Amino acid sequence: MYYIVGFTVGAYLCLFLVSRLLKKHRGPIVGMASVAFLIVCELCFVNRTEWHKIRGAQMLVAMKVISVAFDTDFGALQCLPSPAEFTGYVLCVGTCVFGPWVPYRDYISIFNKPLWVSTAACDLYPHVTYSFLELCQTSLRIMQITDRSGTTIMHLWWIAYRDALSFRSSHYFICFLSEASAIMSGFGHHEDEPWSLSVARPQFIEIPRSLVQVVVYWNVPMHNWLKNYVFRTTKPLGSFAAILSTYAVSSLLHGLNFQLVAVLLSLGAYTYVEYVLRQKLATVFGACIQVRPCRRDCSHRNKEKRLTVVLGNMGLGLVAMFHLSYLGVMFDMSSKLQEEGYNYAHTLAKWSVLGYASHWIALGTYIFYLLV
Repeated sequence: MYYIVGFTVGAYLCLFLVSRLLKKHRGPIVGMASVAFLIVCELCFVNRTEWHKIRGAQMLVAMKVISVAFDTDFGALQCLPSPAEFTGYVLCVGTCVFGPWVPYRDYISIFNKPLWVSTAACDLYPHVTYSFLELCQTSLRIMQITDRSGTTIMHLWWIAYRDALSFRSSHYFICFLSEASAIMSGFGHHEDEPWSLSVARPQFIEIPRSLVQVVVYWNVPMHNWLKNYVFRTTKPLGSFAAILSTYAVSSLLHGLNFQLVAVLLSLGAYTYVEYVLRQKLATVFGACIQVRPCRRDCSHRNKEKRLTVVLGNMGLGLVAMFHLSYLGVMFDMSSKLQEEGYNYAHTLAKWSVLGYASHWIALGTYIFYLLV
């Protein structure tokens, strides 16, 4: 608790001083200071096991602090929030533990004609509970199916899929829990619409159209944060540089963990290769096979419902599922290393068992893109 509160106080002092002295570049300066604080704490002051327990909450503090700094630079906030407003936003009871990240304007809006409807909770919790049970049941069933000895290639990939599914299920659990806590705090109200706040969408992850779609729907609020405050600010450097910068910042926020860095940077390269390849194929064949679904009035000759286009999207979706199983194989929820984070030896050992197949396929995909 002391580290989280201390981070909040120190971040506001930094933001206040930068606003008074420079009155610009608050976002980059506060962002670098926040990341530096996280790195120094992890390396020097906090036990790795203890830090691993509060890393998520610290990341949420950093995201909120950096968003306020950039919004002040962009003019979305006319003035710096007061200490009470800033502290209330960063340490908001509904989002400070499980998340999700919410913009400062959304936090302020819950105090404008405060509204709490009991039916919102009644409608939310049965759905969330049902989702928890389904995810746990699916995970347990997969573990039972693959809990057999063997060293065949098919068995190894079944194990990889099982471990990845178990990790994704725990992620969905936290996402649904964060939705519930945020809605109970007043977030997610829309005029003339039901209460809703989407954090993750498992249906677009388990049966993906593309890896880009997985990245977007894995954590929608964090995707929006990275897009607004990292990708768009680095886009003048080029698309590839902006993508790598986005995944690099995401890696630093998640902590000094070789496993996460390796997965996120690999995912960044994969999504770039996938995007440029499908963009080129869509142009060559005039087909709706881009990473995102096309609009109804798109210029492609071959639309989404055409059989060849459906089969093409299904095939590319299976490739995305293959990459997901490979990238998630080292997230073994039963491993003792989970308590303090995974090291490079654990990551490379897991990937070496599968022959680094996903990386080789990604390289082959990029070579194919150059030859098209």
